[in-house]
Amino acid sequence: MEPDRTRETENTKKKMRVKVLENDLVDLRELGQKLRAVQRTIFQSRYGNLLELLEVQVQVRAITALVQYYDHPLRCFTFCDFQLVPTFEEYAQILDMPIDKVIPYQH
Repeated sequence: MEPDRTRETENTKKKMRVKVLENDLVDLRELGQKLRAVQRTIFQSRYGNLLELLEVQVQVRAITALVQYYDHPLRCFTFCDFQLVPTFEEYAQILDMPIDKVIPYQH
């Protein structure tokens, strides 16, 4: 008796081709470094921690691998039998909105 290979092919997910474009951010980084303290404070009050994103090193291989498991309608990463979703605290950190002073929903 042969092993059932139909179940194996049903569970395999088609790989999505992803083309990642890396922008040269050297000029933007230099511009951010030239800001005076007052200008930087005004910029941060208007746009938050946007300048800090220029210092993040993007890992193209990690993004390419994770895109394969992202479920857009659910807005989470779906692996074989579980879903990976950020917690409320992680969303607060991502959005830079502290939840210390927020009153939880009561109803």
